[in-house]
Amino acid sequence: MSSQTRRTTTIDTQKWKAFAAAHAPDFTGTSFLSALVTDPGHVSRLIDDGLRTATHSAPGDLRLRAFRPGAFDYVLTKRFIDSPLAPGESAVDWRARTATGRDACLAVNDISSWSLPLAEWVAALVREIVSEGIHELPSGTDVYTFVADSGWTPFGIHKDLEPSLIFHLGPAPKEVWVWQENPFDASGITPSPSFGHITFDIEPHLASAEHYLLQPGDFLCIPKDTYHVFRNLGPSAFLGLTLYPVKSRSLVTEALWRSAPAGGDLPAGYPTGQEIADRAHALFEEATGPGSAAPLADRVRDELALGQLRLRTTGHLSRPHPAALPAGGPADGAPLRWAHPGVVAAARTSCGPALVVRGRTLPVPDGLDFTAVERATHSERPFTPAELAEALPDGLDDASRTALAGKLYDLGAVTAP
Repeated sequence: MSSQTRRTTTIDTQKWKAFAAAHAPDFTGTSFLSALVTDPGHVSRLIDDGLRTATHSAPGDLRLRAFRPGAFDYVLTKRFIDSPLAPGESAVDWRARTATGRDACLAVNDISSWSLPLAEWVAALVREIVSEGIHELPSGTDVYTFVADSGWTPFGIHKDLEPSLIFHLGPAPKEVWVWQENPFDASGITPSPSFGHITFDIEPHLASAEHYLLQPGDFLCIPKDTYHVFRNLGPSAFLGLTLYPVKSRSLVTEALWRSAPAGGDLPAGYPTGQEIADRAHALFEEATGPGSAAPLADRVRDELALGQLRLRTTGHLSRPHPAALPAGGPADGAPLRWAHPGVVAAARTSCGPALVVRGRTLPVPDGLDFTAVERATHSERPFTPAELAEALPDGLDDASRTALAGKLYDLGAVTAP
Protein backbone atom coordinates (compact mmCIF):
# COMPACT_ATOMS: atom_id res chain seq x y z
CA MET A 1 0.00 0.00 0.00
CA SER A 2 1.45 3.40 -0.98
CA SER A 3 1.70 6.28 1.48
CA GLN A 4 -0.85 8.18 -0.63
CA THR A 5 -3.34 5.32 -0.20
CA ARG A 6 -2.77 5.26 3.55
CA ARG A 7 -3.41 8.99 3.79
CA THR A 8 -6.75 8.87 1.97
CA THR A 9 -8.49 5.96 3.73
CA THR A 10 -10.59 8.42 5.78
CA ILE A 11 -12.58 9.42 2.67
CA ASP A 12 -14.46 7.46 0.01
CA THR A 13 -12.27 8.77 -2.80
CA GLN A 14 -14.39 7.51 -5.68
CA LYS A 15 -17.56 9.01 -4.22
CA TRP A 16 -15.82 12.39 -3.75
CA LYS A 17 -14.32 12.35 -7.26
CA ALA A 18 -17.73 11.66 -8.76
CA PHE A 19 -19.34 14.46 -6.74
CA ALA A 20 -16.67 16.99 -7.71
CA ALA A 21 -16.84 16.02 -11.39
CA ALA A 22 -20.62 16.41 -11.42
CA HIS A 23 -21.03 19.58 -9.39
CA ALA A 24 -17.81 21.67 -9.32
CA PRO A 25 -17.27 24.53 -9.67
CA ASP A 26 -20.78 25.95 -9.25
CA PHE A 27 -22.40 23.54 -6.74
CA THR A 28 -25.86 24.68 -7.77
CA GLY A 29 -27.80 21.72 -6.37
CA THR A 30 -28.21 20.23 -2.91
CA SER A 31 -26.22 16.99 -2.69
CA PHE A 32 -26.21 14.36 0.06
CA LEU A 33 -23.52 11.67 0.25
CA SER A 34 -23.89 8.95 2.85
CA ALA A 35 -20.74 7.77 4.67
CA LEU A 36 -18.38 9.91 2.56
CA VAL A 37 -15.96 10.22 5.50
CA THR A 38 -15.11 6.63 6.36
CA ASP A 39 -13.30 7.48 9.61
CA PRO A 40 -14.97 10.60 11.03
CA GLY A 41 -13.27 10.07 14.38
CA HIS A 42 -9.86 10.54 12.74
CA VAL A 43 -10.88 13.91 11.25
CA SER A 44 -12.41 14.94 14.58
CA ARG A 45 -9.12 14.24 16.31
CA LEU A 46 -7.28 16.42 13.78
CA ILE A 47 -9.67 19.26 14.64
CA ASP A 48 -9.13 18.59 18.35
CA ASP A 49 -5.37 18.80 17.89
CA GLY A 50 -5.69 22.06 15.95
CA LEU A 51 -7.83 23.60 18.68
CA ARG A 52 -5.39 22.38 21.31
CA THR A 53 -2.46 23.96 19.46
CA ALA A 54 -4.31 27.25 19.07
CA THR A 55 -5.64 27.54 22.62
CA HIS A 56 -2.27 26.69 24.16
CA SER A 57 0.10 28.53 21.79
CA ALA A 58 -1.71 31.56 20.33
CA PRO A 59 -5.31 31.82 21.59
CA GLY A 60 -5.54 35.47 20.59
CA ASP A 61 -5.16 34.48 16.94
CA LEU A 62 -7.95 31.87 16.99
CA ARG A 63 -11.01 32.96 14.99
CA LEU A 64 -13.58 31.61 17.45
CA ARG A 65 -17.13 32.75 18.10
CA ALA A 66 -19.49 31.38 20.75
CA PHE A 67 -23.28 31.57 20.42
CA ARG A 68 -26.43 31.08 22.40
CA PRO A 69 -29.86 30.87 20.74
CA GLY A 70 -30.25 34.01 18.69
CA ALA A 71 -27.18 35.74 20.07
CA PHE A 72 -23.41 36.02 19.79
CA ASP A 73 -21.97 35.62 23.32
CA TYR A 74 -18.85 37.72 23.96
CA VAL A 75 -18.33 36.44 27.51
CA LEU A 76 -18.55 32.79 26.48
CA THR A 77 -16.22 33.44 23.54
CA LYS A 78 -13.61 34.76 25.96
CA ARG A 79 -14.15 31.77 28.24
CA PHE A 80 -13.33 29.40 25.38
CA ILE A 81 -10.27 31.43 24.44
CA ASP A 82 -9.07 31.34 28.06
CA SER A 83 -9.74 27.59 28.55
CA PRO A 84 -7.24 25.51 26.54
CA LEU A 85 -8.17 21.97 25.58
CA ALA A 86 -6.71 19.41 27.96
CA PRO A 87 -4.54 16.56 26.61
CA GLY A 88 -6.80 14.08 24.87
CA GLU A 89 -9.89 16.27 25.28
CA SER A 90 -12.25 16.41 22.30
CA ALA A 91 -13.91 19.53 20.93
CA VAL A 92 -17.37 18.32 22.03
CA ASP A 93 -16.09 17.61 25.56
CA TRP A 94 -14.36 21.01 25.60
CA ARG A 95 -17.66 22.67 24.70
CA ALA A 96 -19.47 20.77 27.45
CA ARG A 97 -16.81 21.66 30.05
CA THR A 98 -16.55 25.34 29.12
CA ALA A 99 -20.16 26.28 28.34
CA THR A 100 -22.83 26.59 31.02
CA GLY A 101 -25.65 24.99 29.06
CA ARG A 102 -26.37 22.51 26.27
CA ASP A 103 -27.72 25.23 23.97
CA ALA A 104 -24.33 27.00 23.68
CA CYS A 105 -22.26 26.32 20.55
CA LEU A 106 -19.11 27.58 18.90
CA ALA A 107 -17.73 28.14 15.41
CA VAL A 108 -14.03 28.31 14.53
CA ASN A 109 -12.86 29.61 11.16
CA ASP A 110 -9.52 28.77 9.48
CA ILE A 111 -9.17 25.66 11.65
CA SER A 112 -6.90 24.01 9.04
CA SER A 113 -4.22 26.66 9.64
CA TRP A 114 -3.65 25.14 13.10
CA SER A 115 -3.02 21.55 12.00
CA LEU A 116 -0.75 20.44 9.16
CA PRO A 117 -2.40 16.97 8.95
CA LEU A 118 -5.87 18.52 8.79
CA ALA A 119 -4.74 20.96 6.08
CA GLU A 120 -3.33 18.03 4.12
CA TRP A 121 -6.61 16.13 4.42
CA VAL A 122 -8.65 19.07 3.17
CA ALA A 123 -6.15 19.98 0.42
CA ALA A 124 -6.59 16.49 -1.06
CA LEU A 125 -10.34 17.19 -1.34
CA VAL A 126 -9.82 20.62 -2.85
CA ARG A 127 -7.50 19.20 -5.54
CA GLU A 128 -10.51 17.39 -7.01
CA ILE A 129 -12.35 20.73 -7.32
CA VAL A 130 -9.51 22.78 -8.80
CA SER A 131 -8.54 22.45 -12.47
CA GLU A 132 -5.46 24.60 -13.03
CA GLY A 133 -6.01 27.01 -15.91
CA ILE A 134 -9.72 26.14 -16.06
CA HIS A 135 -11.22 26.48 -12.60
CA GLU A 136 -9.23 27.73 -9.63
CA LEU A 137 -9.94 29.40 -6.31
CA PRO A 138 -8.20 32.77 -6.59
CA SER A 139 -9.90 34.12 -3.48
CA GLY A 140 -9.10 31.05 -1.41
CA THR A 141 -11.18 28.93 0.94
CA ASP A 142 -12.18 28.75 4.58
CA VAL A 143 -12.12 25.52 6.58
CA TYR A 144 -14.24 25.86 9.70
CA THR A 145 -15.73 23.71 12.42
CA PHE A 146 -19.02 24.03 14.27
CA VAL A 147 -19.44 22.33 17.66
CA ALA A 148 -22.85 22.04 19.31
CA ASP A 149 -25.09 19.84 21.45
CA SER A 150 -28.76 20.84 21.52
CA GLY A 151 -31.19 23.10 19.71
CA TRP A 152 -31.39 24.99 16.44
CA THR A 153 -28.76 26.92 14.53
CA PRO A 154 -28.31 30.04 16.71
CA PHE A 155 -28.97 32.39 13.79
CA GLY A 156 -32.18 30.64 12.69
CA ILE A 157 -33.18 29.85 9.13
CA HIS A 158 -30.63 31.63 6.95
CA LYS A 159 -28.81 31.57 3.64
CA ASP A 160 -25.15 32.12 2.78
CA LEU A 161 -23.41 33.92 -0.06
CA GLU A 162 -21.29 30.84 -0.89
CA PRO A 163 -22.02 27.11 -1.15
CA SER A 164 -21.71 25.26 2.17
CA LEU A 165 -19.89 21.91 2.00
CA ILE A 166 -20.58 20.10 5.30
CA PHE A 167 -18.71 16.99 6.50
CA HIS A 168 -20.58 15.77 9.59
CA LEU A 169 -18.31 14.06 12.13
CA GLY A 170 -20.60 13.30 15.07
CA PRO A 171 -20.62 11.52 17.42
CA ALA A 172 -24.33 12.44 17.55
CA PRO A 173 -26.41 12.86 14.37
CA LYS A 174 -27.67 16.25 13.18
CA GLU A 175 -30.83 17.25 11.30
CA VAL A 176 -30.85 19.70 8.41
CA TRP A 177 -33.75 21.32 6.56
CA VAL A 178 -33.13 22.93 3.16
CA TRP A 179 -35.59 25.09 1.20
CA GLN A 180 -34.91 24.84 -2.54
CA GLU A 181 -37.51 27.50 -3.24
CA ASN A 182 -38.03 30.65 -1.17
CA PRO A 183 -41.30 30.14 0.75
CA PHE A 184 -40.84 33.04 3.16
CA ASP A 185 -42.90 36.19 3.38
CA ALA A 186 -40.56 39.18 3.37
CA SER A 187 -42.35 40.56 6.43
CA GLY A 188 -40.96 37.66 8.48
CA ILE A 189 -37.37 37.94 7.25
CA THR A 190 -34.66 40.02 8.90
CA PRO A 191 -31.88 41.25 6.57
CA SER A 192 -28.42 40.32 7.84
CA PRO A 193 -25.09 41.27 6.24
CA SER A 194 -23.54 38.08 7.64
CA PHE A 195 -26.25 35.55 6.80
CA GLY A 196 -28.16 37.07 3.88
CA HIS A 197 -31.61 36.96 5.46
CA ILE A 198 -32.72 35.16 8.61
CA THR A 199 -35.89 34.14 10.43
CA PHE A 200 -36.37 32.56 13.84
CA ASP A 201 -39.90 31.43 13.02
CA ILE A 202 -38.63 27.91 12.27
CA GLU A 203 -41.09 25.11 13.00
CA PRO A 204 -44.07 26.37 10.92
CA HIS A 205 -41.87 26.20 7.79
CA LEU A 206 -40.31 22.75 8.22
CA ALA A 207 -42.99 20.92 6.23
CA SER A 208 -42.03 22.84 3.06
CA ALA A 209 -38.32 21.93 3.25
CA GLU A 210 -36.22 18.93 2.29
CA HIS A 211 -35.11 17.08 5.41
CA TYR A 212 -31.78 15.32 5.95
CA LEU A 213 -30.53 13.32 8.92
CA LEU A 214 -26.74 13.47 8.98
CA GLN A 215 -24.99 10.53 10.62
CA PRO A 216 -21.26 10.69 11.40
CA GLY A 217 -19.41 10.56 8.08
CA ASP A 218 -22.28 11.93 5.97
CA PHE A 219 -21.79 14.92 3.65
CA LEU A 220 -24.20 17.64 2.55
CA CYS A 221 -23.65 20.41 -0.01
CA ILE A 222 -26.03 23.38 0.29
CA PRO A 223 -25.95 25.82 -2.67
CA LYS A 224 -25.41 29.53 -2.13
CA ASP A 225 -28.48 31.70 -1.48
CA THR A 226 -30.41 28.64 -0.28
CA TYR A 227 -32.27 28.84 3.02
CA HIS A 228 -31.38 26.15 5.57
CA VAL A 229 -31.32 25.40 9.29
CA PHE A 230 -29.66 22.78 11.51
CA ARG A 231 -30.99 21.06 14.62
CA ASN A 232 -28.54 19.37 16.98
CA LEU A 233 -29.49 15.97 18.39
CA GLY A 234 -26.58 15.62 20.78
CA PRO A 235 -22.89 16.48 21.11
CA SER A 236 -21.29 16.72 17.68
CA ALA A 237 -18.98 18.64 15.38
CA PHE A 238 -18.79 19.10 11.65
CA LEU A 239 -16.13 20.35 9.28
CA GLY A 240 -17.29 22.99 6.82
CA LEU A 241 -15.59 24.08 3.60
CA THR A 242 -16.38 27.46 2.05
CA LEU A 243 -15.13 28.13 -1.48
CA TYR A 244 -15.05 31.89 -1.88
CA PRO A 245 -16.17 33.44 -5.16
CA VAL A 246 -13.61 35.49 -7.04
CA LYS A 247 -13.16 38.89 -5.41
CA SER A 248 -11.68 40.55 -8.48
CA ARG A 249 -11.69 44.12 -7.21
CA SER A 250 -9.80 43.39 -3.99
CA LEU A 251 -7.36 41.05 -5.75
CA VAL A 252 -6.45 43.64 -8.39
CA THR A 253 -6.29 46.45 -5.81
CA GLU A 254 -3.90 44.48 -3.61
CA ALA A 255 -1.75 43.52 -6.59
CA LEU A 256 -1.64 47.16 -7.72
CA TRP A 257 -0.56 48.34 -4.28
CA ARG A 258 2.09 45.63 -4.00
CA SER A 259 3.46 46.73 -7.36
CA ALA A 260 4.77 49.97 -5.90
CA PRO A 261 8.60 50.15 -5.98
CA ALA A 262 10.26 48.71 -2.90
CA GLY A 263 11.22 51.31 -0.33
CA GLY A 264 8.49 53.76 -1.30
CA ASP A 265 6.86 55.86 1.41
CA LEU A 266 3.95 54.02 2.99
CA PRO A 267 0.92 55.88 4.32
CA ALA A 268 0.42 56.29 8.05
CA GLY A 269 -1.79 53.95 10.01
CA TYR A 270 -4.86 56.15 9.42
CA PRO A 271 -4.20 58.00 6.15
CA THR A 272 -6.67 60.44 4.71
CA GLY A 273 -8.45 59.68 1.49
CA GLN A 274 -6.37 62.36 -0.21
CA GLU A 275 -3.13 60.68 0.91
CA ILE A 276 -4.29 57.40 -0.60
CA ALA A 277 -5.27 59.15 -3.83
CA ASP A 278 -1.90 60.93 -4.00
CA ARG A 279 -0.04 57.67 -3.42
CA ALA A 280 -1.99 55.95 -6.19
CA HIS A 281 -1.30 58.86 -8.55
CA ALA A 282 2.42 58.74 -7.72
CA LEU A 283 2.44 54.99 -8.35
CA PHE A 284 1.15 55.51 -11.89
CA GLU A 285 3.65 58.30 -12.51
CA GLU A 286 6.52 56.13 -11.26
CA ALA A 287 5.40 53.31 -13.52
CA THR A 288 5.46 55.42 -16.66
CA GLY A 289 8.32 57.76 -15.91
CA PRO A 290 11.93 57.44 -17.07
CA GLY A 291 13.87 54.55 -15.54
CA SER A 292 10.82 52.44 -14.67
CA ALA A 293 11.89 48.86 -13.95
CA ALA A 294 8.87 47.40 -15.75
CA PRO A 295 5.48 48.60 -17.01
CA LEU A 296 2.90 48.82 -14.27
CA ALA A 297 0.62 46.35 -16.07
CA ASP A 298 3.38 43.74 -16.04
CA ARG A 299 4.07 44.30 -12.35
CA VAL A 300 0.39 43.95 -11.48
CA ARG A 301 0.17 40.76 -13.53
CA ASP A 302 3.24 39.37 -11.75
CA GLU A 303 1.79 40.21 -8.34
CA LEU A 304 -1.49 38.46 -9.21
CA ALA A 305 0.48 35.42 -10.36
CA LEU A 306 2.49 35.45 -7.14
CA GLY A 307 -0.71 35.57 -5.10
CA GLN A 308 -1.96 32.51 -6.93
CA LEU A 309 1.31 30.70 -6.26
CA ARG A 310 0.92 31.42 -2.56
CA LEU A 311 -2.51 29.82 -2.65
CA ARG A 312 -1.49 26.85 -4.80
CA THR A 313 1.40 26.01 -2.50
CA THR A 314 -1.00 25.89 0.47
CA GLY A 315 -3.51 23.71 -1.37
CA HIS A 316 -5.76 26.79 -1.78
CA LEU A 317 -6.13 27.00 2.01
CA SER A 318 -4.90 29.56 4.51
CA ARG A 319 -1.18 29.16 5.15
CA PRO A 320 -0.25 27.41 8.40
CA HIS A 321 -0.07 29.46 11.56
CA PRO A 322 3.50 29.53 12.96
CA ALA A 323 2.26 27.62 16.04
CA ALA A 324 1.29 24.69 13.81
CA LEU A 325 4.72 24.45 12.18
CA PRO A 326 7.29 21.97 13.52
CA ALA A 327 9.71 23.09 16.20
CA GLY A 328 13.31 22.04 15.54
CA GLY A 329 14.64 20.18 12.53
CA PRO A 330 14.09 16.50 11.69
CA ALA A 331 16.38 13.84 13.13
CA ASP A 332 19.30 12.79 10.95
CA GLY A 333 18.24 9.96 8.66
CA ALA A 334 14.54 10.32 9.56
CA PRO A 335 12.26 9.63 6.56
CA LEU A 336 10.47 12.63 5.10
CA ARG A 337 7.94 13.23 2.33
CA TRP A 338 6.45 16.26 0.58
CA ALA A 339 3.34 17.55 2.35
CA HIS A 340 1.30 17.68 -0.87
CA PRO A 341 1.86 18.13 -4.61
CA GLY A 342 2.95 21.65 -5.57
CA VAL A 343 3.84 22.69 -2.03
CA VAL A 344 6.93 24.49 -3.39
CA ALA A 345 7.11 26.77 -6.45
CA ALA A 346 9.76 29.08 -7.88
CA ALA A 347 8.79 32.66 -8.67
CA ARG A 348 10.27 36.01 -9.61
CA THR A 349 9.01 38.91 -7.53
CA SER A 350 9.62 42.65 -7.70
CA CYS A 351 12.42 42.05 -5.19
CA GLY A 352 14.03 39.28 -7.22
CA PRO A 353 13.84 35.47 -7.40
CA ALA A 354 12.02 33.64 -4.63
CA LEU A 355 10.81 30.24 -3.59
CA VAL A 356 7.16 30.11 -2.51
CA VAL A 357 6.89 27.53 0.26
CA ARG A 358 3.44 26.69 1.58
CA GLY A 359 2.27 30.27 1.12
CA ARG A 360 5.41 31.96 2.39
CA THR A 361 8.05 33.59 0.18
CA LEU A 362 11.77 32.88 0.62
CA PRO A 363 14.35 34.95 -1.29
CA VAL A 364 16.88 32.75 -3.12
CA PRO A 365 20.00 33.50 -5.17
CA ASP A 366 19.48 34.36 -8.81
CA GLY A 367 20.16 31.79 -11.51
CA LEU A 368 18.98 28.69 -9.63
CA ASP A 369 16.76 26.11 -11.34
CA PHE A 370 14.12 24.64 -9.00
CA THR A 371 12.30 22.67 -11.72
CA ALA A 372 13.43 19.32 -10.35
CA VAL A 373 12.33 20.27 -6.84
CA GLU A 374 8.89 21.37 -8.08
CA ARG A 375 8.48 18.05 -9.89
CA ALA A 376 9.67 16.10 -6.86
CA THR A 377 6.75 17.43 -4.77
CA HIS A 378 4.46 15.18 -6.83
CA SER A 379 6.42 12.06 -5.87
CA GLU A 380 5.46 9.69 -3.05
CA ARG A 381 9.00 8.40 -2.54
CA PRO A 382 10.30 9.11 1.00
CA PHE A 383 13.70 10.72 1.47
CA THR A 384 16.09 11.74 4.25
CA PRO A 385 17.07 15.32 5.15
CA ALA A 386 20.46 14.72 3.54
CA GLU A 387 18.82 13.52 0.31
CA LEU A 388 16.59 16.59 0.33
CA ALA A 389 19.63 18.85 0.59
CA GLU A 390 21.38 16.99 -2.23
CA ALA A 391 18.33 17.42 -4.49
CA LEU A 392 18.43 21.22 -4.26
CA PRO A 393 19.77 23.14 -7.28
CA ASP A 394 23.38 23.34 -8.33
CA GLY A 395 24.91 26.66 -7.40
CA LEU A 396 24.25 26.33 -3.67
CA ASP A 397 27.15 25.51 -1.39
CA ASP A 398 26.77 22.81 1.26
CA ALA A 399 25.87 25.22 4.06
CA SER A 400 23.21 26.92 1.92
CA ARG A 401 21.76 23.55 0.88
CA THR A 402 21.46 22.42 4.48
CA ALA A 403 19.92 25.75 5.54
CA LEU A 404 17.35 25.73 2.73
CA ALA A 405 16.43 22.09 3.37
CA GLY A 406 15.90 22.97 7.03
CA LYS A 407 13.72 25.92 6.04
CA LEU A 408 11.54 23.66 3.86
CA TYR A 409 10.96 21.50 6.93
CA ASP A 410 10.37 24.45 9.24
CA LEU A 411 7.69 25.87 6.90
CA GLY A 412 5.86 22.53 6.61
CA ALA A 413 6.74 21.74 2.98
CA VAL A 414 8.14 18.38 4.05
CA THR A 415 6.90 16.24 6.90
CA ALA A 416 7.17 12.75 8.33
CA PRO A 417 5.47 9.95 6.34
